[in-house]
Amino acid sequence: MILLIFPVFVEVRVSFNPLFNRGVIALFVFKINVVYYIVSFHDYYIQLENQKETKQQKLEFFSPQFAVLEEFGKQIKDKIRLKKLYVFYNIGTGDAFSSAMVCGALNQALTQLFLRLKGKKPTASFCVYDTVSYNKITCEMAGRMSVSISFFDVVYSFLISLILTKRK
Repeated sequence: MILLIFPVFVEVRVSFNPLFNRGVIALFVFKINVVYYIVSFHDYYIQLENQKETKQQKLEFFSPQFAVLEEFGKQIKDKIRLKKLYVFYNIGTGDAFSSAMVCGALNQALTQLFLRLKGKKPTASFCVYDTVSYNKITCEMAGRMSVSISFFDVVYSFLISLILTKRK
């Protein structure tokens, strides 16, 4: 019973290369890899594959499952305690000037986002690691987010989101 109250430390790692339309999503709980998928997007579905299976999931933004997930996100966002949010990217357009301009604009946008998040989550740690490729065309992005949340909060938020979507 007491395990329901203690925080669970979760880390999500995401990377994506839009030039190759491939990325990876991994979920770690207490620094143990729980699940990972290689992700690619196609017309109206997303392809997820790992060592065991390959599956295709149709993207439906107006399905009942998506409504439950949307409500779950609203319920749980204030209960999550953000610890770290790191963004890594390597961008190059083939031209030095335009590469520098794109990366500068992206750094500015990420800094503004981090400032807003820092106002809401003052104990969190934010960082941007950027690499500018001046002479070649590349686009690689990655992120790492560490949060803590109690198991009770997850179950409670999920049950509330189920109840609220059934009423709608």
